Amino acid sequence: MPVYAKPLTLNKGVDNKLQFQFLNQEQKPVDLSGMTGEISFRILNSDGTQVLLRKALNAVYSVTGIFELNTTAAEIEDISPQKCYYTLEYPSGNQHLPVFVDAKAGARGDLNIVDSILPSFVPSQLVTIPSDQHFPGANANANSNAVTYFSSVLETQDNPVITTSVQYSNYVGNMTIQGSTVVDSAYYDIATYQYGNAQTGDSESNTIGYTVEGFHPYIKLKFESNVGNIVTILAR
Repeated sequence: MPVYAKPLTLNKGVDNKLQFQFLNQEQKPVDLSGMTGEISFRILNSDGTQVLLRKALNAVYSVTGIFELNTTAAEIEDISPQKCYYTLEYPSGNQHLPVFVDAKAGARGDLNIVDSILPSFVPSQLVTIPSDQHFPGANANANSNAVTYFSSVLETQDNPVITTSVQYSNYVGNMTIQGSTVVDSAYYDIATYQYGNAQTGDSESNTIGYTVEGFHPYIKLKFESNVGNIVTILAR
């Protein structure tokens, strides 16, 4: 029993509805109103070694062979975007028969799972602190002079929103987010944050996140500290 050979698409992040019409070899609708059992829809990975999803089709107009596949956002949330295949299985008495999806009796159709509704996940990137700088000494204390040092430059690709996180360890001092329209030139302060108190002995030992909005093609972090160190900087 053929359907058609059109490639199908499922969009992640939303509910999807795909409609099928079952035709005979003369391309006429098949009456499936008396069918017992269910028509199974399967998604196979690109090399056909794994079933990613199995679900029964819902009858819409079974007399004319029209059925629907309905998937929720949650059902395909864990399936990564990819090119894969779909198959349909039709019950006929005690047999389970393949549904041919093209004129050459192929039982596998093309299916794309895409991120067109929700944006693709963007992993965080590690921002380093170049080692050719002066840092607070191992025995630094409240009476020592503050040392200024910088992170490496983050190129934002003109992204209007950048998020970054800094993991501090016993840190006392300031952190300033700086921006520039030209790499390594004319940096300006975007925001300054102060942590700890050298006089009372309080220090910062947490991971703190920041959001930078606006047009800043290049961003770097400026640290002014006499106590503590920076463990990790991440940005995306």
